[in-house]
Amino acid sequence: MNFPGSIAIARFTVASIAPIDFAVDANAQFGVGVGYNLGTTLTNLDDDSESLNGFYLEATYDWNFIDKSWGVLALQPGVRFSYMGDSESEESMGMKMKASLNETYVDVPVNVKYSYDFGSVKVSAFAGPAVSLGLTSTMKVKMDDGKIVTHNYSGKVVAKGEGVSASGGEGVTDYGRFDIKFGVGAGVTFMDKLNVKLGYNIGMLNRYTGEQVEDHKVKYNTNVFYVGLGFLF
Repeated sequence: MNFPGSIAIARFTVASIAPIDFAVDANAQFGVGVGYNLGTTLTNLDDDSESLNGFYLEATYDWNFIDKSWGVLALQPGVRFSYMGDSESEESMGMKMKASLNETYVDVPVNVKYSYDFGSVKVSAFAGPAVSLGLTSTMKVKMDDGKIVTHNYSGKVVAKGEGVSASGGEGVTDYGRFDIKFGVGAGVTFMDKLNVKLGYNIGMLNRYTGEQVEDHKVKYNTNVFYVGLGFLF
C-alpha cells in the first residue's frame, strides 16, 4: 500500500537535512600530526636549565565559527602525546657512569586559530591554554656494576646490580606532574591537506612541590618548542 503524503514528507526531510550535514562538515576538519619537541626546564637554583629532546603525536579538531572575506576563526581542541629525554656520560675515579632522564606527557590544548586562504596555500596563527599531565619521569644512572632507577613522580628508587645500593619503596618527591601551559604558534597548509607548523608552549605552574625557604622560593618551570608535520582530513 502506498502513502503518497508520507513519501513526499520523507523526501522533503531528506532534502532538508542533506545540506545541513554538508554545512556542518564544511565547517569542521580533523587532523593528525607528528613532530619534534625541544623541552627546556628552567630553575632558579644556580640559574641552571636542562634541555630534553623528543617527539610528539597529536590529533586535532578545527571548528570554524567565523568565515569571512578577511579570514577564518576556528576553535581547535586537541590531544597530544609527547616523549622527551636526554642522557650524558662521564668517568670519575676510573668508574664510567651514564645518566639519562626520560619523560612522557599528555597535553590537552584548546587554541583559537586564525587562518587566511591565499588559494592553494593557507597561513594560520593560533594561541591558547593547555592542560598537561606528566605520565612518567624516570632518572636512570648506569654504572659498571649496576644501575639506579628513580621514579621522579612517586620518589620510588630501585637499585640493580652488585655493589649498588639505594633506598627502595615510596620516597619523597618534590616534582609535580601537573602543569598549565600557554602556547602560541603559526603554520602553513598546502592544498587544504598538508600542514607544517611550529609553536612554543610556556609552563605557567611552578612544578616544584617541596618545602620552600622564605627568602629563596624554588621555581621549576618547563617550556617546549616544537615543529611538526600534519595531515588534515
